[in-house]
Amino acid sequence: MAENTSPATTMTCEVCSEYYTDPLMLPCLHSFCKKCLIKAKEKQGSADTSLKCPTCDTSVNLPDNEIEGLTQNLWFEHKSKEASIKKKIVSKEAASCDKCRVDDSSDAAVVYCCDCSQFLCDHCKKGHKRKPKKANHKLINLETKESIELPTVKHEAVYCARHLDQKLTYFCNDCNTLVCQICLNVKHKSHNYNDYLDEGEAARKALKESVASCDRVIPPVTEAIANGEKMLEQIATRKEEVRQEIKEMFEELKAALDKRCNDLLRPRQ
Repeated sequence: MAENTSPATTMTCEVCSEYYTDPLMLPCLHSFCKKCLIKAKEKQGSADTSLKCPTCDTSVNLPDNEIEGLTQNLWFEHKSKEASIKKKIVSKEAASCDKCRVDDSSDAAVVYCCDCSQFLCDHCKKGHKRKPKKANHKLINLETKESIELPTVKHEAVYCARHLDQKLTYFCNDCNTLVCQICLNVKHKSHNYNDYLDEGEAARKALKESVASCDRVIPPVTEAIANGEKMLEQIATRKEEVRQEIKEMFEELKAALDKRCNDLLRPRQ
């Protein structure tokens, strides 16, 4: 189980409390592991074509009645993997070798390769260094965890949830989602789509322009807020002064009325 003291507590699924695995995002903007949503759908029954969000109970209509039709949360997937790797590096628990795991072995890892994003045992580390293309890779020694600089995990290619061997290489603007070549040919061919790199560059440019626009607005807005706060302080001060003036005036009027009352009630000689 992923503990709350992990490097990124928010990168855990609310259903299983583990780091996200194949996270999918619902229209209500809550994200969950794909396997958790599949289990939730199975509990509801196949007759129900919708899915209730485990967090807010919002009813979601599934595209083609399939969990796979939901939007992949690529950001959560990347950050969850990054948080999981960093936790393994700084924790006292032994990490298994990723290379050996493929060969059905469970040798303990002694280093982490920042370039390959893999934990390596001593045997695999030696083989790693012997390869010319990997000789200069940055390796983190897991035995000297106190002084390590935690790595930034590289973004990996993302594959289609329906066609597992197909990379997501296009962005469909009509559906607002990444699609693979097969999905493009079958369901999105008549849609407005673009290469995901070109679309990403355009979005990045638009974001930079938005940030620059915000930067120009921030100084006058900050000044206006400061002036507003100053005005509120002045109003609060004046409010107290007016309250005191009213109180003093009332006391003066009361004293004058009391004096007049006493004068009228005083016996005349």
